[in-house]
Amino acid sequence: MRLKLHINQLRVFNNKSKFKLVISGRRWGKSRLLLTTAIIKALSFDQEIDPASPPICLIVMPTLKQCRQIHWQPLLNLLEDQPFVESISRTDFRIKLKNNKPDIVLRGADDHGDSLRGLKLYWCGIDEFQDLSMIAWEEVLTPALADTNASSALLIGTPKGKAHPLYKFHLKAIDDNDWLYYHFISSDNPFIPRPFLRKAKETLPARVYRQEFEASFEDFEGQILSEFGDHHIVDNLPTTFVSTYLGIDWGDLNPAVCVVGLTQDKKYFIIDEWTNPNPSTPVVFDQLLEKAAYFCDRYNIYRCFADPSRPASILEFQRYGKNKKIPGLARTVAGFNRVKEGNQTVNNLFFQNRLFINSKLGSFADELRSYHRKTKDGEIIDEVAPGQEDHRTDSTRYVLATIEQRNNLLK
Repeated sequence: MRLKLHINQLRVFNNKSKFKLVISGRRWGKSRLLLTTAIIKALSFDQEIDPASPPICLIVMPTLKQCRQIHWQPLLNLLEDQPFVESISRTDFRIKLKNNKPDIVLRGADDHGDSLRGLKLYWCGIDEFQDLSMIAWEEVLTPALADTNASSALLIGTPKGKAHPLYKFHLKAIDDNDWLYYHFISSDNPFIPRPFLRKAKETLPARVYRQEFEASFEDFEGQILSEFGDHHIVDNLPTTFVSTYLGIDWGDLNPAVCVVGLTQDKKYFIIDEWTNPNPSTPVVFDQLLEKAAYFCDRYNIYRCFADPSRPASILEFQRYGKNKKIPGLARTVAGFNRVKEGNQTVNNLFFQNRLFINSKLGSFADELRSYHRKTKDGEIIDEVAPGQEDHRTDSTRYVLATIEQRNNLLK
């Protein structure tokens, strides 16, 4: 087994502080550092183990799904068939080591870390700490570290603005003698391709680039789609599209659909939309289904991307499309719905001048302009403000974010 770390990862790894907080840019190498530390901590354990309360080395992320997707396969790649591994549980995401060593366990801090209660931790590594519930850290994980001799923790995250709890947390870590704080930008990874960073700087708004790649704590604007301008509203739409898509937001009272066309030069055009014309009267499901079918026929929709929160409704759209021989409707799938990432994708497309809207859709353009973050204690925080008219915006995000995320995975 070969565990390679670059020079800046080694700086963190070799330090013996009990608590370490690393704020880093994307692609710095935090996952490799986390996995390496977990393995070495477990293998170097030299204490007696109480079989009634055995300590573990825990890798945790905000959700178990995230943790499994990011860390489980790399961990298996490193440890499967190693002579010091006694067994691997693929259902419990647990690797048991021989010779009285702590198990290496993957978990999620879902529901404020309720599933983590009762664990005894020798070491804890937290990835994407900025998205972890502070309740999980303060009330669950910290006490679980307290009663194990020589226990330690490594927390790694990326900034999410000065109003985010991580900002105050990192300031406390800087001043606390029990903590060691590190700040790294993406280029501190000597192996990251420099053309990749140059491309990111060209295609991301400056504030987003500083946050994601320079690990900078930025102040957020209230407007979420800050790069949307008048020049993105066009009178003349292209006459042909490579493909057209339909976005669907179920809504409670005000469902919405939007039609998005993709051109050969990878530009998107919001061609048409529909939302409940009378918000005081709920739209029944069959009305929405018929409206979606109408748009699919009219614009030769290839695929529909829907709000994933109602899988039964997605299946109903698929069945209706098959029965009525409407291919686009039959291909309805769940859209990408990590809201902050999706909104950033849409904003990036405006910044890159790859997203435009039909000038005839004036009220929708106003909705995009007014789409805003919420405030707390007088500060703007990076969360969508509740109670705004945003169903058309959501339906558009399902299309754009799903396609762009898929394309990024293929690069």
